[in-house]
Amino acid sequence: MTTEIDTPVEERIAGVLRQLGIERAHFASRNLNDWRGMAVSFPEIVASLTLVGPLGFDTLALTPLAGRLLVFNGARGGATETINRNLASLPSASLITLADYVYPNNYADLAVERGGDIAAGMLDFLAGVDSRNGLARVSPSVTEGEVDGIYFKVRGSGPPLALLPLGAAPSQWEPLVEAFSERYCVVSMTGPALGMVASLEGRGRTPGYLSAVGSLIAAAEIQPGERALEVGCGTGVLCRWLARETARKSPIVGMDVNAYFLREATEIVKREGLESVVSFREGSAEALPFDDDHFDVAFSSTVIQRVNADLMLPELVRVTKPGGRVAVLGHAHDMNRWVNLALSPALKARIESPPWVDDRGHPQGCDDASLYQRFARLGLTNTKMFPYISTFSEPIRLQFLQGGILPTLTAEEAAEWRAAANQAVADGTFFIATPFHCAVGTKP
Repeated sequence: MTTEIDTPVEERIAGVLRQLGIERAHFASRNLNDWRGMAVSFPEIVASLTLVGPLGFDTLALTPLAGRLLVFNGARGGATETINRNLASLPSASLITLADYVYPNNYADLAVERGGDIAAGMLDFLAGVDSRNGLARVSPSVTEGEVDGIYFKVRGSGPPLALLPLGAAPSQWEPLVEAFSERYCVVSMTGPALGMVASLEGRGRTPGYLSAVGSLIAAAEIQPGERALEVGCGTGVLCRWLARETARKSPIVGMDVNAYFLREATEIVKREGLESVVSFREGSAEALPFDDDHFDVAFSSTVIQRVNADLMLPELVRVTKPGGRVAVLGHAHDMNRWVNLALSPALKARIESPPWVDDRGHPQGCDDASLYQRFARLGLTNTKMFPYISTFSEPIRLQFLQGGILPTLTAEEAAEWRAAANQAVADGTFFIATPFHCAVGTKP
């Protein structure tokens, strides 16, 4: 079986609450794709909403919830002013600024690094909401389970508090659950339908993205039986795809620095029956935990911007056998994306022109055509270099991409975008095309 995410995530979340006998709950989240559907389709279920360093923002969806909305924002960083500007149109919302926190930082372990600030701020905010419109206490007899790709765990008793994934934080909410469960019935939700796991899983099944990765793997000429390594495997969606592409004849190791992703990846592999082919290892792309000359193919996709590229690339070469191939796909933030919407020329040009994403994540990361020069310096042979444009038209992916675009627009521009997007969806013509740089070489 493969893990599919077809039912809207808000219906899945509501299904978890129904199974637990919960009619309304406080929610805490980070990723727009997790909370937006609840705010739009099930506002009566949302007693309050806390957003911690939100990844994506939709002022229109939040307007009905503004009086029971708490947002934790950073003190500085590329997205700080954008979130503050959007919050200015929601004057009844509550804001807590995390001193010295640089936003966005999707991989920060927020519950560990800023847990005291978050717990104190949330508990004070929730107490205020409860005093105005208290929730019934609950103590479900079910303590864990799954509903359509959402794994849940229940701890404590009291008014229900649903914790949706905290971005890519390695520890997620776990360090704060004990403090919350002293006052609340805490329902922690994870799994392939939520958060960054859903984003990575969803992207990893889209035809546009798989065509790019497929072109990279085709250039690497991996043969059945050859041993492959994916560096920065995330949830393992590409490892599983490659296992099926090679008819389960190639042992594949996925490596990632993020313990949360690896926990989810291991669970999904078990559920898909691929444990004999796909395994995982925790480690850093800048110092791979493998012997020299160990793999036939070492590849990576959209990771090189998040690490020191000059450390990562020699490591890929080191662990590859002579005659083996090194293959890298990276974001091309030096190229225009294409948005297939009928927007005014000025707005369309601004949205499509780089820089349009602050996604490098590391000052020595690589998100441009310098990838080709870096490959040329590695001493590889039979090097193949090519840009690639991937088209995304799937609703969940478009919602994710729009979540990063809409907060940067003025109210008038956002209205223009929504009108054009609604028309394009009705016509079946809405897509966003994203560029990548790809390079493959053979170790002498």
